[in-house]
Amino acid sequence: MSSEAAKAIVLQNSDKEHIGFTLFHPDFETVSGDCVFVIVPQKSEFYDSEEVSLLLDIKEAGEHQWTRLGEEVTVSFKDIPQLKYSKSGELIHLPTNKVLGIWFPAKDK
Repeated sequence: MSSEAAKAIVLQNSDKEHIGFTLFHPDFETVSGDCVFVIVPQKSEFYDSEEVSLLLDIKEAGEHQWTRLGEEVTVSFKDIPQLKYSKSGELIHLPTNKVLGIWFPAKDK
């Protein structure tokens, strides 16, 4: 088992309500790696939103690959781009070009 810890990215909807995390390996600052999603909306009614529904579909697909280009990260599944973590802090669903919310690094306690 690797001693490297994955870094968590917090996902919020556009109203800044918590909807989940992305766990990056080896860490979010490297050039590429793998990631998984933990979708746990703060409020149960968020499960009915399009944003959470899309993220749940992505989560259910399993482990994804990611690559960094400058200050932006693209997440792909089987070489098909799915999400972009933009440098402006937006989380963008690439197939629809829909902004799903915002992201930021989880803070260590």
